Amino acid sequence: MFILIWGFLLAPCFVLFGSGLAQWMQTSPIEARLYADIACAVTILAATWFMTRFIDHRPFLTIGLASGHIMRDFLGGLAVGSIWLGVSVGTAWGLGWASLIVPVGFAWPVLVGAATAMFFNVLTQELLLCGFIFQTIRRQSNIVIAIVMSALLFASYHAGAYKGEWLPVVNVFAAGLLFCLAYSITGNLWFPISIHFAWDVLLGPVLGLTESGISDLGGGWKMIVVNGPPLFTGGTFGLEGGFIVTLTVFISLVLLYLFQRQKIRTLLRGDLNRYSC
Repeated sequence: MFILIWGFLLAPCFVLFGSGLAQWMQTSPIEARLYADIACAVTILAATWFMTRFIDHRPFLTIGLASGHIMRDFLGGLAVGSIWLGVSVGTAWGLGWASLIVPVGFAWPVLVGAATAMFFNVLTQELLLCGFIFQTIRRQSNIVIAIVMSALLFASYHAGAYKGEWLPVVNVFAAGLLFCLAYSITGNLWFPISIHFAWDVLLGPVLGLTESGISDLGGGWKMIVVNGPPLFTGGTFGLEGGFIVTLTVFISLVLLYLFQRQKIRTLLRGDLNRYSC
């Protein structure tokens, strides 16, 4: 029902434009992307509101968008995402597979527009990953099943970008585990949103690297060029599809778990007690 409602709300935003939207993407790609990403975010928020209000009968903000600790969790997530990306790019640099170049055509307004569109895109993805679906699965099962199932769904959302490669699937699934774990620890979406946003905005719009097979997420400039074995650097999928990110995302998972293992154990114990009752 959630997906159907979202699709019902989203369809007019694109169907009514028809071929005009494709032309808009050619003439004004940043503005067109802003429109598309904002439309997706607003409609999934509306679908989430409907499900929480009329199906779950609970306040909308309990989905994980409450303002409590928003600054702490958002800044903490930005730090985690930036360090994660920095270690990934730094590893490629240390191995001689990445090098700096002078960006051509750099423009701050374009970067701000791309970053704003990226934020709404990430908001939509995290609501799909850690929002109503994740919380519904958890109520019907437990935290482990909810995290694994949601991460599998997250990997399936990106199916069109894999192009037959297996390692990007593993990496996107692992990233889904990381974001769900981050949500479970804080109980709100701001932490995984900011981790995800820091990774995406630095990788694509800022550095100009390929992200999930898409190479034009910025303004056409590049600050870093990555050339190395595709198994490690991701090939056409981008750094996210390489073994370097496989290592860094699993290290991030372990560190996040170790940092908050008492909280995770408490969540698991609560699920077990619920079943025993």
